[in-house]
Parts: sequence; C-alpha cells; structure tokens
Amino acid sequence: MYDRICSTAKCVVCPEGRTGDCMSSGVIYLIACKSCGEEYVGETARPLCARIKEHLDGKEKSRPTTPLGAHRKLRHDGVNFEVSVKILAREPQTSARKTLEALWIHAKSPKMNRKEECLSITRELAPYLGLLF
Repeated sequence: MYDRICSTAKCVVCPEGRTGDCMSSGVIYLIACKSCGEEYVGETARPLCARIKEHLDGKEKSRPTTPLGAHRKLRHDGVNFEVSVKILAREPQTSARKTLEALWIHAKSPKMNRKEECLSITRELAPYLGLLF
C-alpha cells in the first residue's frame, strides 16, 4: 500500500494515521487548524507529503492566494498555527477522486475552502446529491 516509509521529522500527516500515510497518493485529505478547528478538504494524485508541503509553504509565507496563507492572515492576524492532516478517502481514478472531494466538501462545509470553489462543486453535483443524502 505504501511506496516508502515516512522518515520526516515532525511529520504532520503520519501522527494522525499510520506511519507512511504521507507517502500515499490518490487521496482526499482534510487539513484542520489546531488553534481554531477550521478545516480544508483537498485531493491529490501525487504523494500526500508533496501537496502538504505546498500548503505549509503557503502558510509559512502567509500567501493570501493559498488556503492556509489566507487562513493565517484572516483568522489569526498573521500568527502561525499548527495543523493536523487526515486521509479521508483513497481513490486512484482522477474523476472519481474529484467527485469524492466534492462530496466531502459538501458534507463538511470546510471554512478554509474558497466559497466559489464550494459553490462550483455544489452546482455541478446538485442533481446527484439527493441520491446520496
């Protein structure tokens, strides 16, 4: 199931799951702010650690165009915060993974996801939501 074993010091992914989770690819993931509990749902075809590293870089540099950078500026007045990462689902097929991501976003209403992203996903899947919930 895992390509490699995690050797990252202070890995933010593996403590929430199993050692090696950060090396998983084709996943839908949840990032939670440990300070306020707000969440972000995303998906990646690449190893999860690569995508999380990008998120953390945006947070460290307070980039307003990134979910964690915007969260740091808007919710924490620029003060840094810790996050936890959890794998919600595994799906190797791109279209199915993006659909699962949309369903998780609809189900959790994560505050760090951009509003227009959530609206777009809801609009696209609206005809099917009644079948699921």
